[in-house]
This record gives sequence, C-alpha cells and structure tokens, in this order.
Amino acid sequence: MKLRDKMWLWGHPEGRYNHEYGNEKESRMTPMEGCLYLGVRNTFMVPVGVDVNRRQYNKSFKTLNQVGWECFGMHKKPEILDTAIAEAKEFPNISCVVFDDFKSLDKEGNPRYKSIPLEMLKAANDKLHNNGIRRLDSWMVLYTFQFGLDEKEDAEFQPYMDEFDGVIMWTWCEKDVPLIPEKFEYFKKYTPNTRRMFGCYLWNFGESKEATGEAVKWQLDFYLEKIKAGEAEGIVLHTNTMADLDYEAYDAALEWMAEHGDEEI
Repeated sequence: MKLRDKMWLWGHPEGRYNHEYGNEKESRMTPMEGCLYLGVRNTFMVPVGVDVNRRQYNKSFKTLNQVGWECFGMHKKPEILDTAIAEAKEFPNISCVVFDDFKSLDKEGNPRYKSIPLEMLKAANDKLHNNGIRRLDSWMVLYTFQFGLDEKEDAEFQPYMDEFDGVIMWTWCEKDVPLIPEKFEYFKKYTPNTRRMFGCYLWNFGESKEATGEAVKWQLDFYLEKIKAGEAEGIVLHTNTMADLDYEAYDAALEWMAEHGDEEI
C-alpha cells in the first residue's frame, strides 16, 4: 500500500472559510478537487453548519478509497447515524463516521462530550458495527491542548476515548507544534487499543494566519516516522478550502506528497 492510500483530506464545503480566520481570499476548491490536488485517496466530509446535498458529495467521492461523514450531532438527532448507514449501502467507500470537536467546549463553557451519555455512545458504536450492511468505524478528534495537563480530567475522559475505533490527534495552534513529540507519548498512553491518526493544519486556524511551510513539513516528517513504526496509520490534511489560494503551507504539502506519496508503507 502506498502512503497516499493512508492520507485523508478534512473536507469542507467549498468556500466555507472565505474571509474567516484571517483568510481574506476566496476559494472555490471542492473537497474532491482538494483530494485530487493534494494527491490523497480518502476524505472526512465535515459540513460545519452548511446544509449540503450529501448525495452529490458522495457521488463526487466515487473514486476515493474511503469516505467518512461527521456525525457529532447524533445525540440530538439520532437519524444522523441512520443516514450514514443508509448511504453506506449505496456508496461502498463510506467506511466510517467522525466526531469533530468532541472534547471542545460548548457556548456555555461545558465540554461537549458530556452532553452525550456514555451509554448512548456505546449504543451508537454498536449500531455502526452491526447494521446489516457492513461495519462502519467511529473516529474522534482530539487536540493536543485537551490532554496531558490534568490527570483527573484525562482519567474521566478515558472511558469515552475507549469507545471509539480511532482517535485523530490535532494541534490547533502552530506555536504548539514543538510539543507534538511529548504529546504523542501521552496520546499513545491513552490509546493502547485504539487506532491512531494525525491531523495536520495547512492554515493556522488557531492563530488566524497562514501556516508556515516549515511547520507543515516538520509535522509530516514526524507523522511519517510514526506510521512507519506502526504507531499510527494515517495523516489527515486540513483542508480544501484554502488549497487554491497560493499559500506556502499548501505548496510545502504538495512538495512533500510528491516526494513521499508513492512510498510503499
């Protein structure tokens, strides 16, 4: 298997971050175009509040290896899981769902995951695994600033982490990239039996400015090292919504993919 088969795009509706997070340019690149441009073969599709035509996106993803839809809101709308399962019947590359911002704070300042009873999460995963069509896996987003700081808090969160098939480790602010090796050691401790991936921002959302090519290349090199060591299985590139705007971090990712994408893993 080639490395690019283990690479994912964190896909958003085209133009979603025009004039946001410090980006003053206007992008038109779709998630599928982003996959083709970056040379990756899988995507997580995350509408981020946009009412999208899921079928149209699923049809555009036909040539990808794997597709996963965001479904955090299932605790309020259980039918979200039913939709993903029904779509999986028609689109054979739908392989999973992802819970974005699972441990982030809501508008009242409370961790979002606490609005989901653990029993509900267990039932959701059972439904995903045993649905009469095929097993769908569950992934969770976890930021490096959300663990490794308070042992009690980490212990309270552990049962939730254990319910997921996989966890994706992200670093929100580029200034925290130097902490990644230390954070990864915590990450391994908390995911002894859970699949792991890394997320890599190609725009510095946490600080509302361009990501640097140097930081992106360093992260990708580190993540590749861990994949080769069998300690993680993939990398998620964020996102298509600035990919056509001539930012240096995207150029760095393209160069890195040209060098490493066809390596056998």
